Amino acid sequence: MKKILMALICSMLSVTVLHAKTNVPQFSDYPVKSVYTGKTAQLDLSDDYARMFRTRLRDALKEKPDFAGEYVITMWGCGASCRMYSFVSKRTGKLLNAGFGGEQNAEDVIASKANSRLLVTQEEHTNENWEVESLTTRFYILEKGKFKLLKAVKTAAPKEE
Repeated sequence: MKKILMALICSMLSVTVLHAKTNVPQFSDYPVKSVYTGKTAQLDLSDDYARMFRTRLRDALKEKPDFAGEYVITMWGCGASCRMYSFVSKRTGKLLNAGFGGEQNAEDVIASKANSRLLVTQEEHTNENWEVESLTTRFYILEKGKFKLLKAVKTAAPKEE
C-alpha cells in the first residue's frame, strides 16, 4: 500500500510541477552529507506526542530514512479525509517538533528523498461541494530542526476525464 501511495503522490507531484510557471526547488539543491545507516535509536518518549503515538512511531523506526538523511516520515489517519505526518529520527529517536496534516494543517507530504533536506507538500482547495478546484504545492527545507518555506505554487486542479 505504501508503494501505491508513493506512486500516486509522485504522479500528482509531476503534474503539479509541470504546470508551475516558475522554477521550483530541486532535491539536489539541498543535499545532506550522508544518510544514517547506524543502529536505530529507541523512540524518545519524553515527548507527549511520541507517547501518544508510540506504536506507529516505533513501527516507522523499522524503516529506512526517507528524509534529510536520518528521518522516517510516517503517516496515519485522523478522520474521514484527515492524515497526520510526523518525522522521527533513526539516529536519535526524537520527533521533529513540526509535522503536517491534521484538521488545522491540511498539507499532505507528497515527496521527499533520504539524501535531501527538501520536502514537498500539497494542499487541496475545495469548493462547497468538496470538489478540488486548486492545489498549492509548497517546498520546504529542514534547517536547524525547523521547516523553512522556500516557495509555494498554486495551480488549478487537473481536470478529471
